[in-house]
Amino acid sequence: MKISLLLGMLFMAGCAIDPQQAAIDDSQESLQEEVCQNTAEETTSRTASLKSEQDISGDPELSSESDLNSSSLRHRSSRECYSLQPTCTQKTKKKERRCEPQSLPFARCRSGIKSCGLGWNNGPLTWFACEKKQNNTSSVPRAGSVLILAAVTRHKMPTGHVAYVEKVMPEDDSHYQIIFSHTNYDRQCSLETNIKASYNSSTKILDIHSGAWKDWGKGLPVAGFILR
Repeated sequence: MKISLLLGMLFMAGCAIDPQQAAIDDSQESLQEEVCQNTAEETTSRTASLKSEQDISGDPELSSESDLNSSSLRHRSSRECYSLQPTCTQKTKKKERRCEPQSLPFARCRSGIKSCGLGWNNGPLTWFACEKKQNNTSSVPRAGSVLILAAVTRHKMPTGHVAYVEKVMPEDDSHYQIIFSHTNYDRQCSLETNIKASYNSSTKILDIHSGAWKDWGKGLPVAGFILR
């Protein structure tokens, strides 16, 4: 009885921790650790799966001079550039970190284009604007270039989107078939490769024919292409 009374007085004075609340806090902390651990395990599994698929099917490696247009520029494969780091709130952090790799750093890595590094808040359209001032952009796609989609508010892309152009197949002076790769199409930094699309350089409109965006990815405005 005396011990209970003493604990009660200490708790009211702020000198002791409520055992019931402590149990709740420990439970929540354990749950968060479990979520982060499961996410990490899933990440490892997905990365291993990606590498296995690439080992079997082969990642499009544009190593020939005709595809790269320049053998002196260092580009990297999707396998080298992609290592998923999902969003996860750590127990010691209050602020969530965003997943990586976002579409822009992935395209930088794949293309080897390191110019116009505008800092952590750089976006697709600010990157394109900087490259345009340096005459490093075009409305005509090339293999090894970076595709910059313009803002599409109806699909919640106010800053545009970035993709790496794997291959370009001209049909005439203004129509092209394009194969590209990109990340974060699902806002979870997942990776898609070998996405098929058609592009009109006269209207600067892109239509996507495969992948997660194939159902709604029609009539997408293109800002242009950043060249190697």
